Amino acid sequence: MASPATLPHPEQRAEQRGSLTRAVSLGKVGVAAAATITARVLGLGALGLFLGVVAFVLEKVTGLLAHPWEPWSYLAYVLLPVYAGVGAFALGTSGLSRGIGRVAMNLVEEHKLAQHVLEHVFSRAAVLAAGADTPEVLRTPLPIQAVRAKLSQAIAGYSASDDFEGGARGLSRAVLRRVKRWLCRRVEARLIELIGEETRDASIVELSLARLRERAEQQLQERVLDALDGVRNQQVRLSVLLFAAMLALPPILLARLR
Repeated sequence: MASPATLPHPEQRAEQRGSLTRAVSLGKVGVAAAATITARVLGLGALGLFLGVVAFVLEKVTGLLAHPWEPWSYLAYVLLPVYAGVGAFALGTSGLSRGIGRVAMNLVEEHKLAQHVLEHVFSRAAVLAAGADTPEVLRTPLPIQAVRAKLSQAIAGYSASDDFEGGARGLSRAVLRRVKRWLCRRVEARLIELIGEETRDASIVELSLARLRERAEQQLQERVLDALDGVRNQQVRLSVLLFAAMLALPPILLARLR
């Protein structure tokens, strides 16, 4: 029987249970995420393939693919699988981006993943700054350059860790890893902005990690969600432009060769 000295402290037990619950929950999210992303990729990919076929038929019927060289009337059908393939790739890529974006938004909104990342980053930064995880170092003003360096090291270390990936496998784990690394980049960008704002507004050369963390927590989730929405919309625009450019290229080339 374990002696009282070796028994975990109640707070440690609660923290361990919380970590286990989070891992199980994120593992389930990862499995659902893989299904969601696969469905969106296949669904939009199939739609892109269909639209590619429709676009080819319309261009062929309207004479946009016509050319006086007689063999071309048969060779033109080579463009059919090309159109279908480009459509499937363009919209399938869009589905991948939107699926990952939806999963990321769910993790940020329901599981407060941005705050989770921020908490671990500052815990690592405190260890790097003082050599031990002590509350005092968070409140001790550090030179701005030191703050930036420690945060950069902490974010790089946390991004490479397997935190909240352990409960998932395969595609699920890959999705969670990609979301985590994206969040790390957003957190780092926001912290750099805040350091600049603090030094400009308060004219300071030293800053405490606690002050920076307090500022970051105020608007972090809202900014992350806005950034996610922007990334998803940008990917859709790029996919549509790629598809449209591919459909327009053959008629333009044939018109110049006539």
